Amino acid sequence: MRKIKICHVQLLPLLSGVQNMMINLIDNLDRNEYDNTVISASNGPMIEKLKEMDFKHVAFPKLIQKINIHDVRIFIQLYTFFRNERFDIVHTHSSKTGFMGRIAAKLAGIKIIIHTIHGFPFHPYQSKIVRSFYQNLERIAGVFCDTAVSVNSFERKLAVQKHLINKKKIVTICNGIKGLVSQNHIKLKELGIAENNTIVGSVSRFSEQKNIINLIKVAIDSVKDEQSIKFIFIGDGEYFKHAQQLVRKAEVEDNIRLIGWKSNVAEWYELFDIVILYSKWEGLSLTLLEAMSMKKPVIASDIKGNNELIVDGENGYLIKIGEHKDLTKKILSLSKDTLTQNKFGAAGYKIFLEYFTLDRFVESYIDLYQKLIKKKL
Repeated sequence: MRKIKICHVQLLPLLSGVQNMMINLIDNLDRNEYDNTVISASNGPMIEKLKEMDFKHVAFPKLIQKINIHDVRIFIQLYTFFRNERFDIVHTHSSKTGFMGRIAAKLAGIKIIIHTIHGFPFHPYQSKIVRSFYQNLERIAGVFCDTAVSVNSFERKLAVQKHLINKKKIVTICNGIKGLVSQNHIKLKELGIAENNTIVGSVSRFSEQKNIINLIKVAIDSVKDEQSIKFIFIGDGEYFKHAQQLVRKAEVEDNIRLIGWKSNVAEWYELFDIVILYSKWEGLSLTLLEAMSMKKPVIASDIKGNNELIVDGENGYLIKIGEHKDLTKKILSLSKDTLTQNKFGAAGYKIFLEYFTLDRFVESYIDLYQKLIKKKL
């Protein structure tokens, strides 16, 4: 029996949520049954990771996030590659590659086309014209795929409501991860942190989406009110230097540590008493899933995706975007309440085990693949 050839189309070769979910999926598909190839832009840690795992990768050097004149060439390259390689399935990820990839795959005669919506390209912080533009692109691309997969229920319902895709062609498969396990222990003394300090941790990119600058400002207010709180920020990105400047100007470097990106995130989660995510928009956050898998209480922004993982007052707190004083208040109160921390952590772990494990995630995609294979091949 021949292998099913699948091509996954990514945009950026990073190791953020979109890429990691794809890697989790292909790494848990039977290699005797599925042959996976990944396309993306060139030069990034995802490529090295795929090489280490012995997966095929094809780089498209002119592929970038912004719409530009090279996109016509990229579209032709995608079409030619799909046609020459004769994939059984093209599975697109991210908005730009989802648009071009779905259309190119259909024109190339690919029989099964799947797109995973890791978050729509439109959001409330754009102008109406921009939102309308992206919604129309999604409507066009939706015609060219067999199934769209939403990582949360909100966007599946929104897609149907906005007529972005036929309701028969969209399903929800929530992200799932293997529970994190810390192999080594980072010593608090090495960080200059006392045992009785409360550590609030953040693991995310320093970007507009993650609302990181406002979170830094909240952290500064919090440590000025309560010196026993220490913040540790894991991550990097375009706002990293700005964040450093704010912390230096406030003279709170001892209380707010900007560590940069770390691959051993489980060891850092183990240190955290509270995990915080104040994003403006999300698909379904890996940060929150990782925190829940390690029994950590969470404070998160009350947005789509987040409010499908966090039940306010049960396994964490949800805070409206812009309610900075409320966020500061919740940080201060939870930092002093170890009973509630433990309660939230245990409840989050229970939710994780029931709905968001890696096994459940992979089985859902295998079921989808097999259903479409039987119907189309």
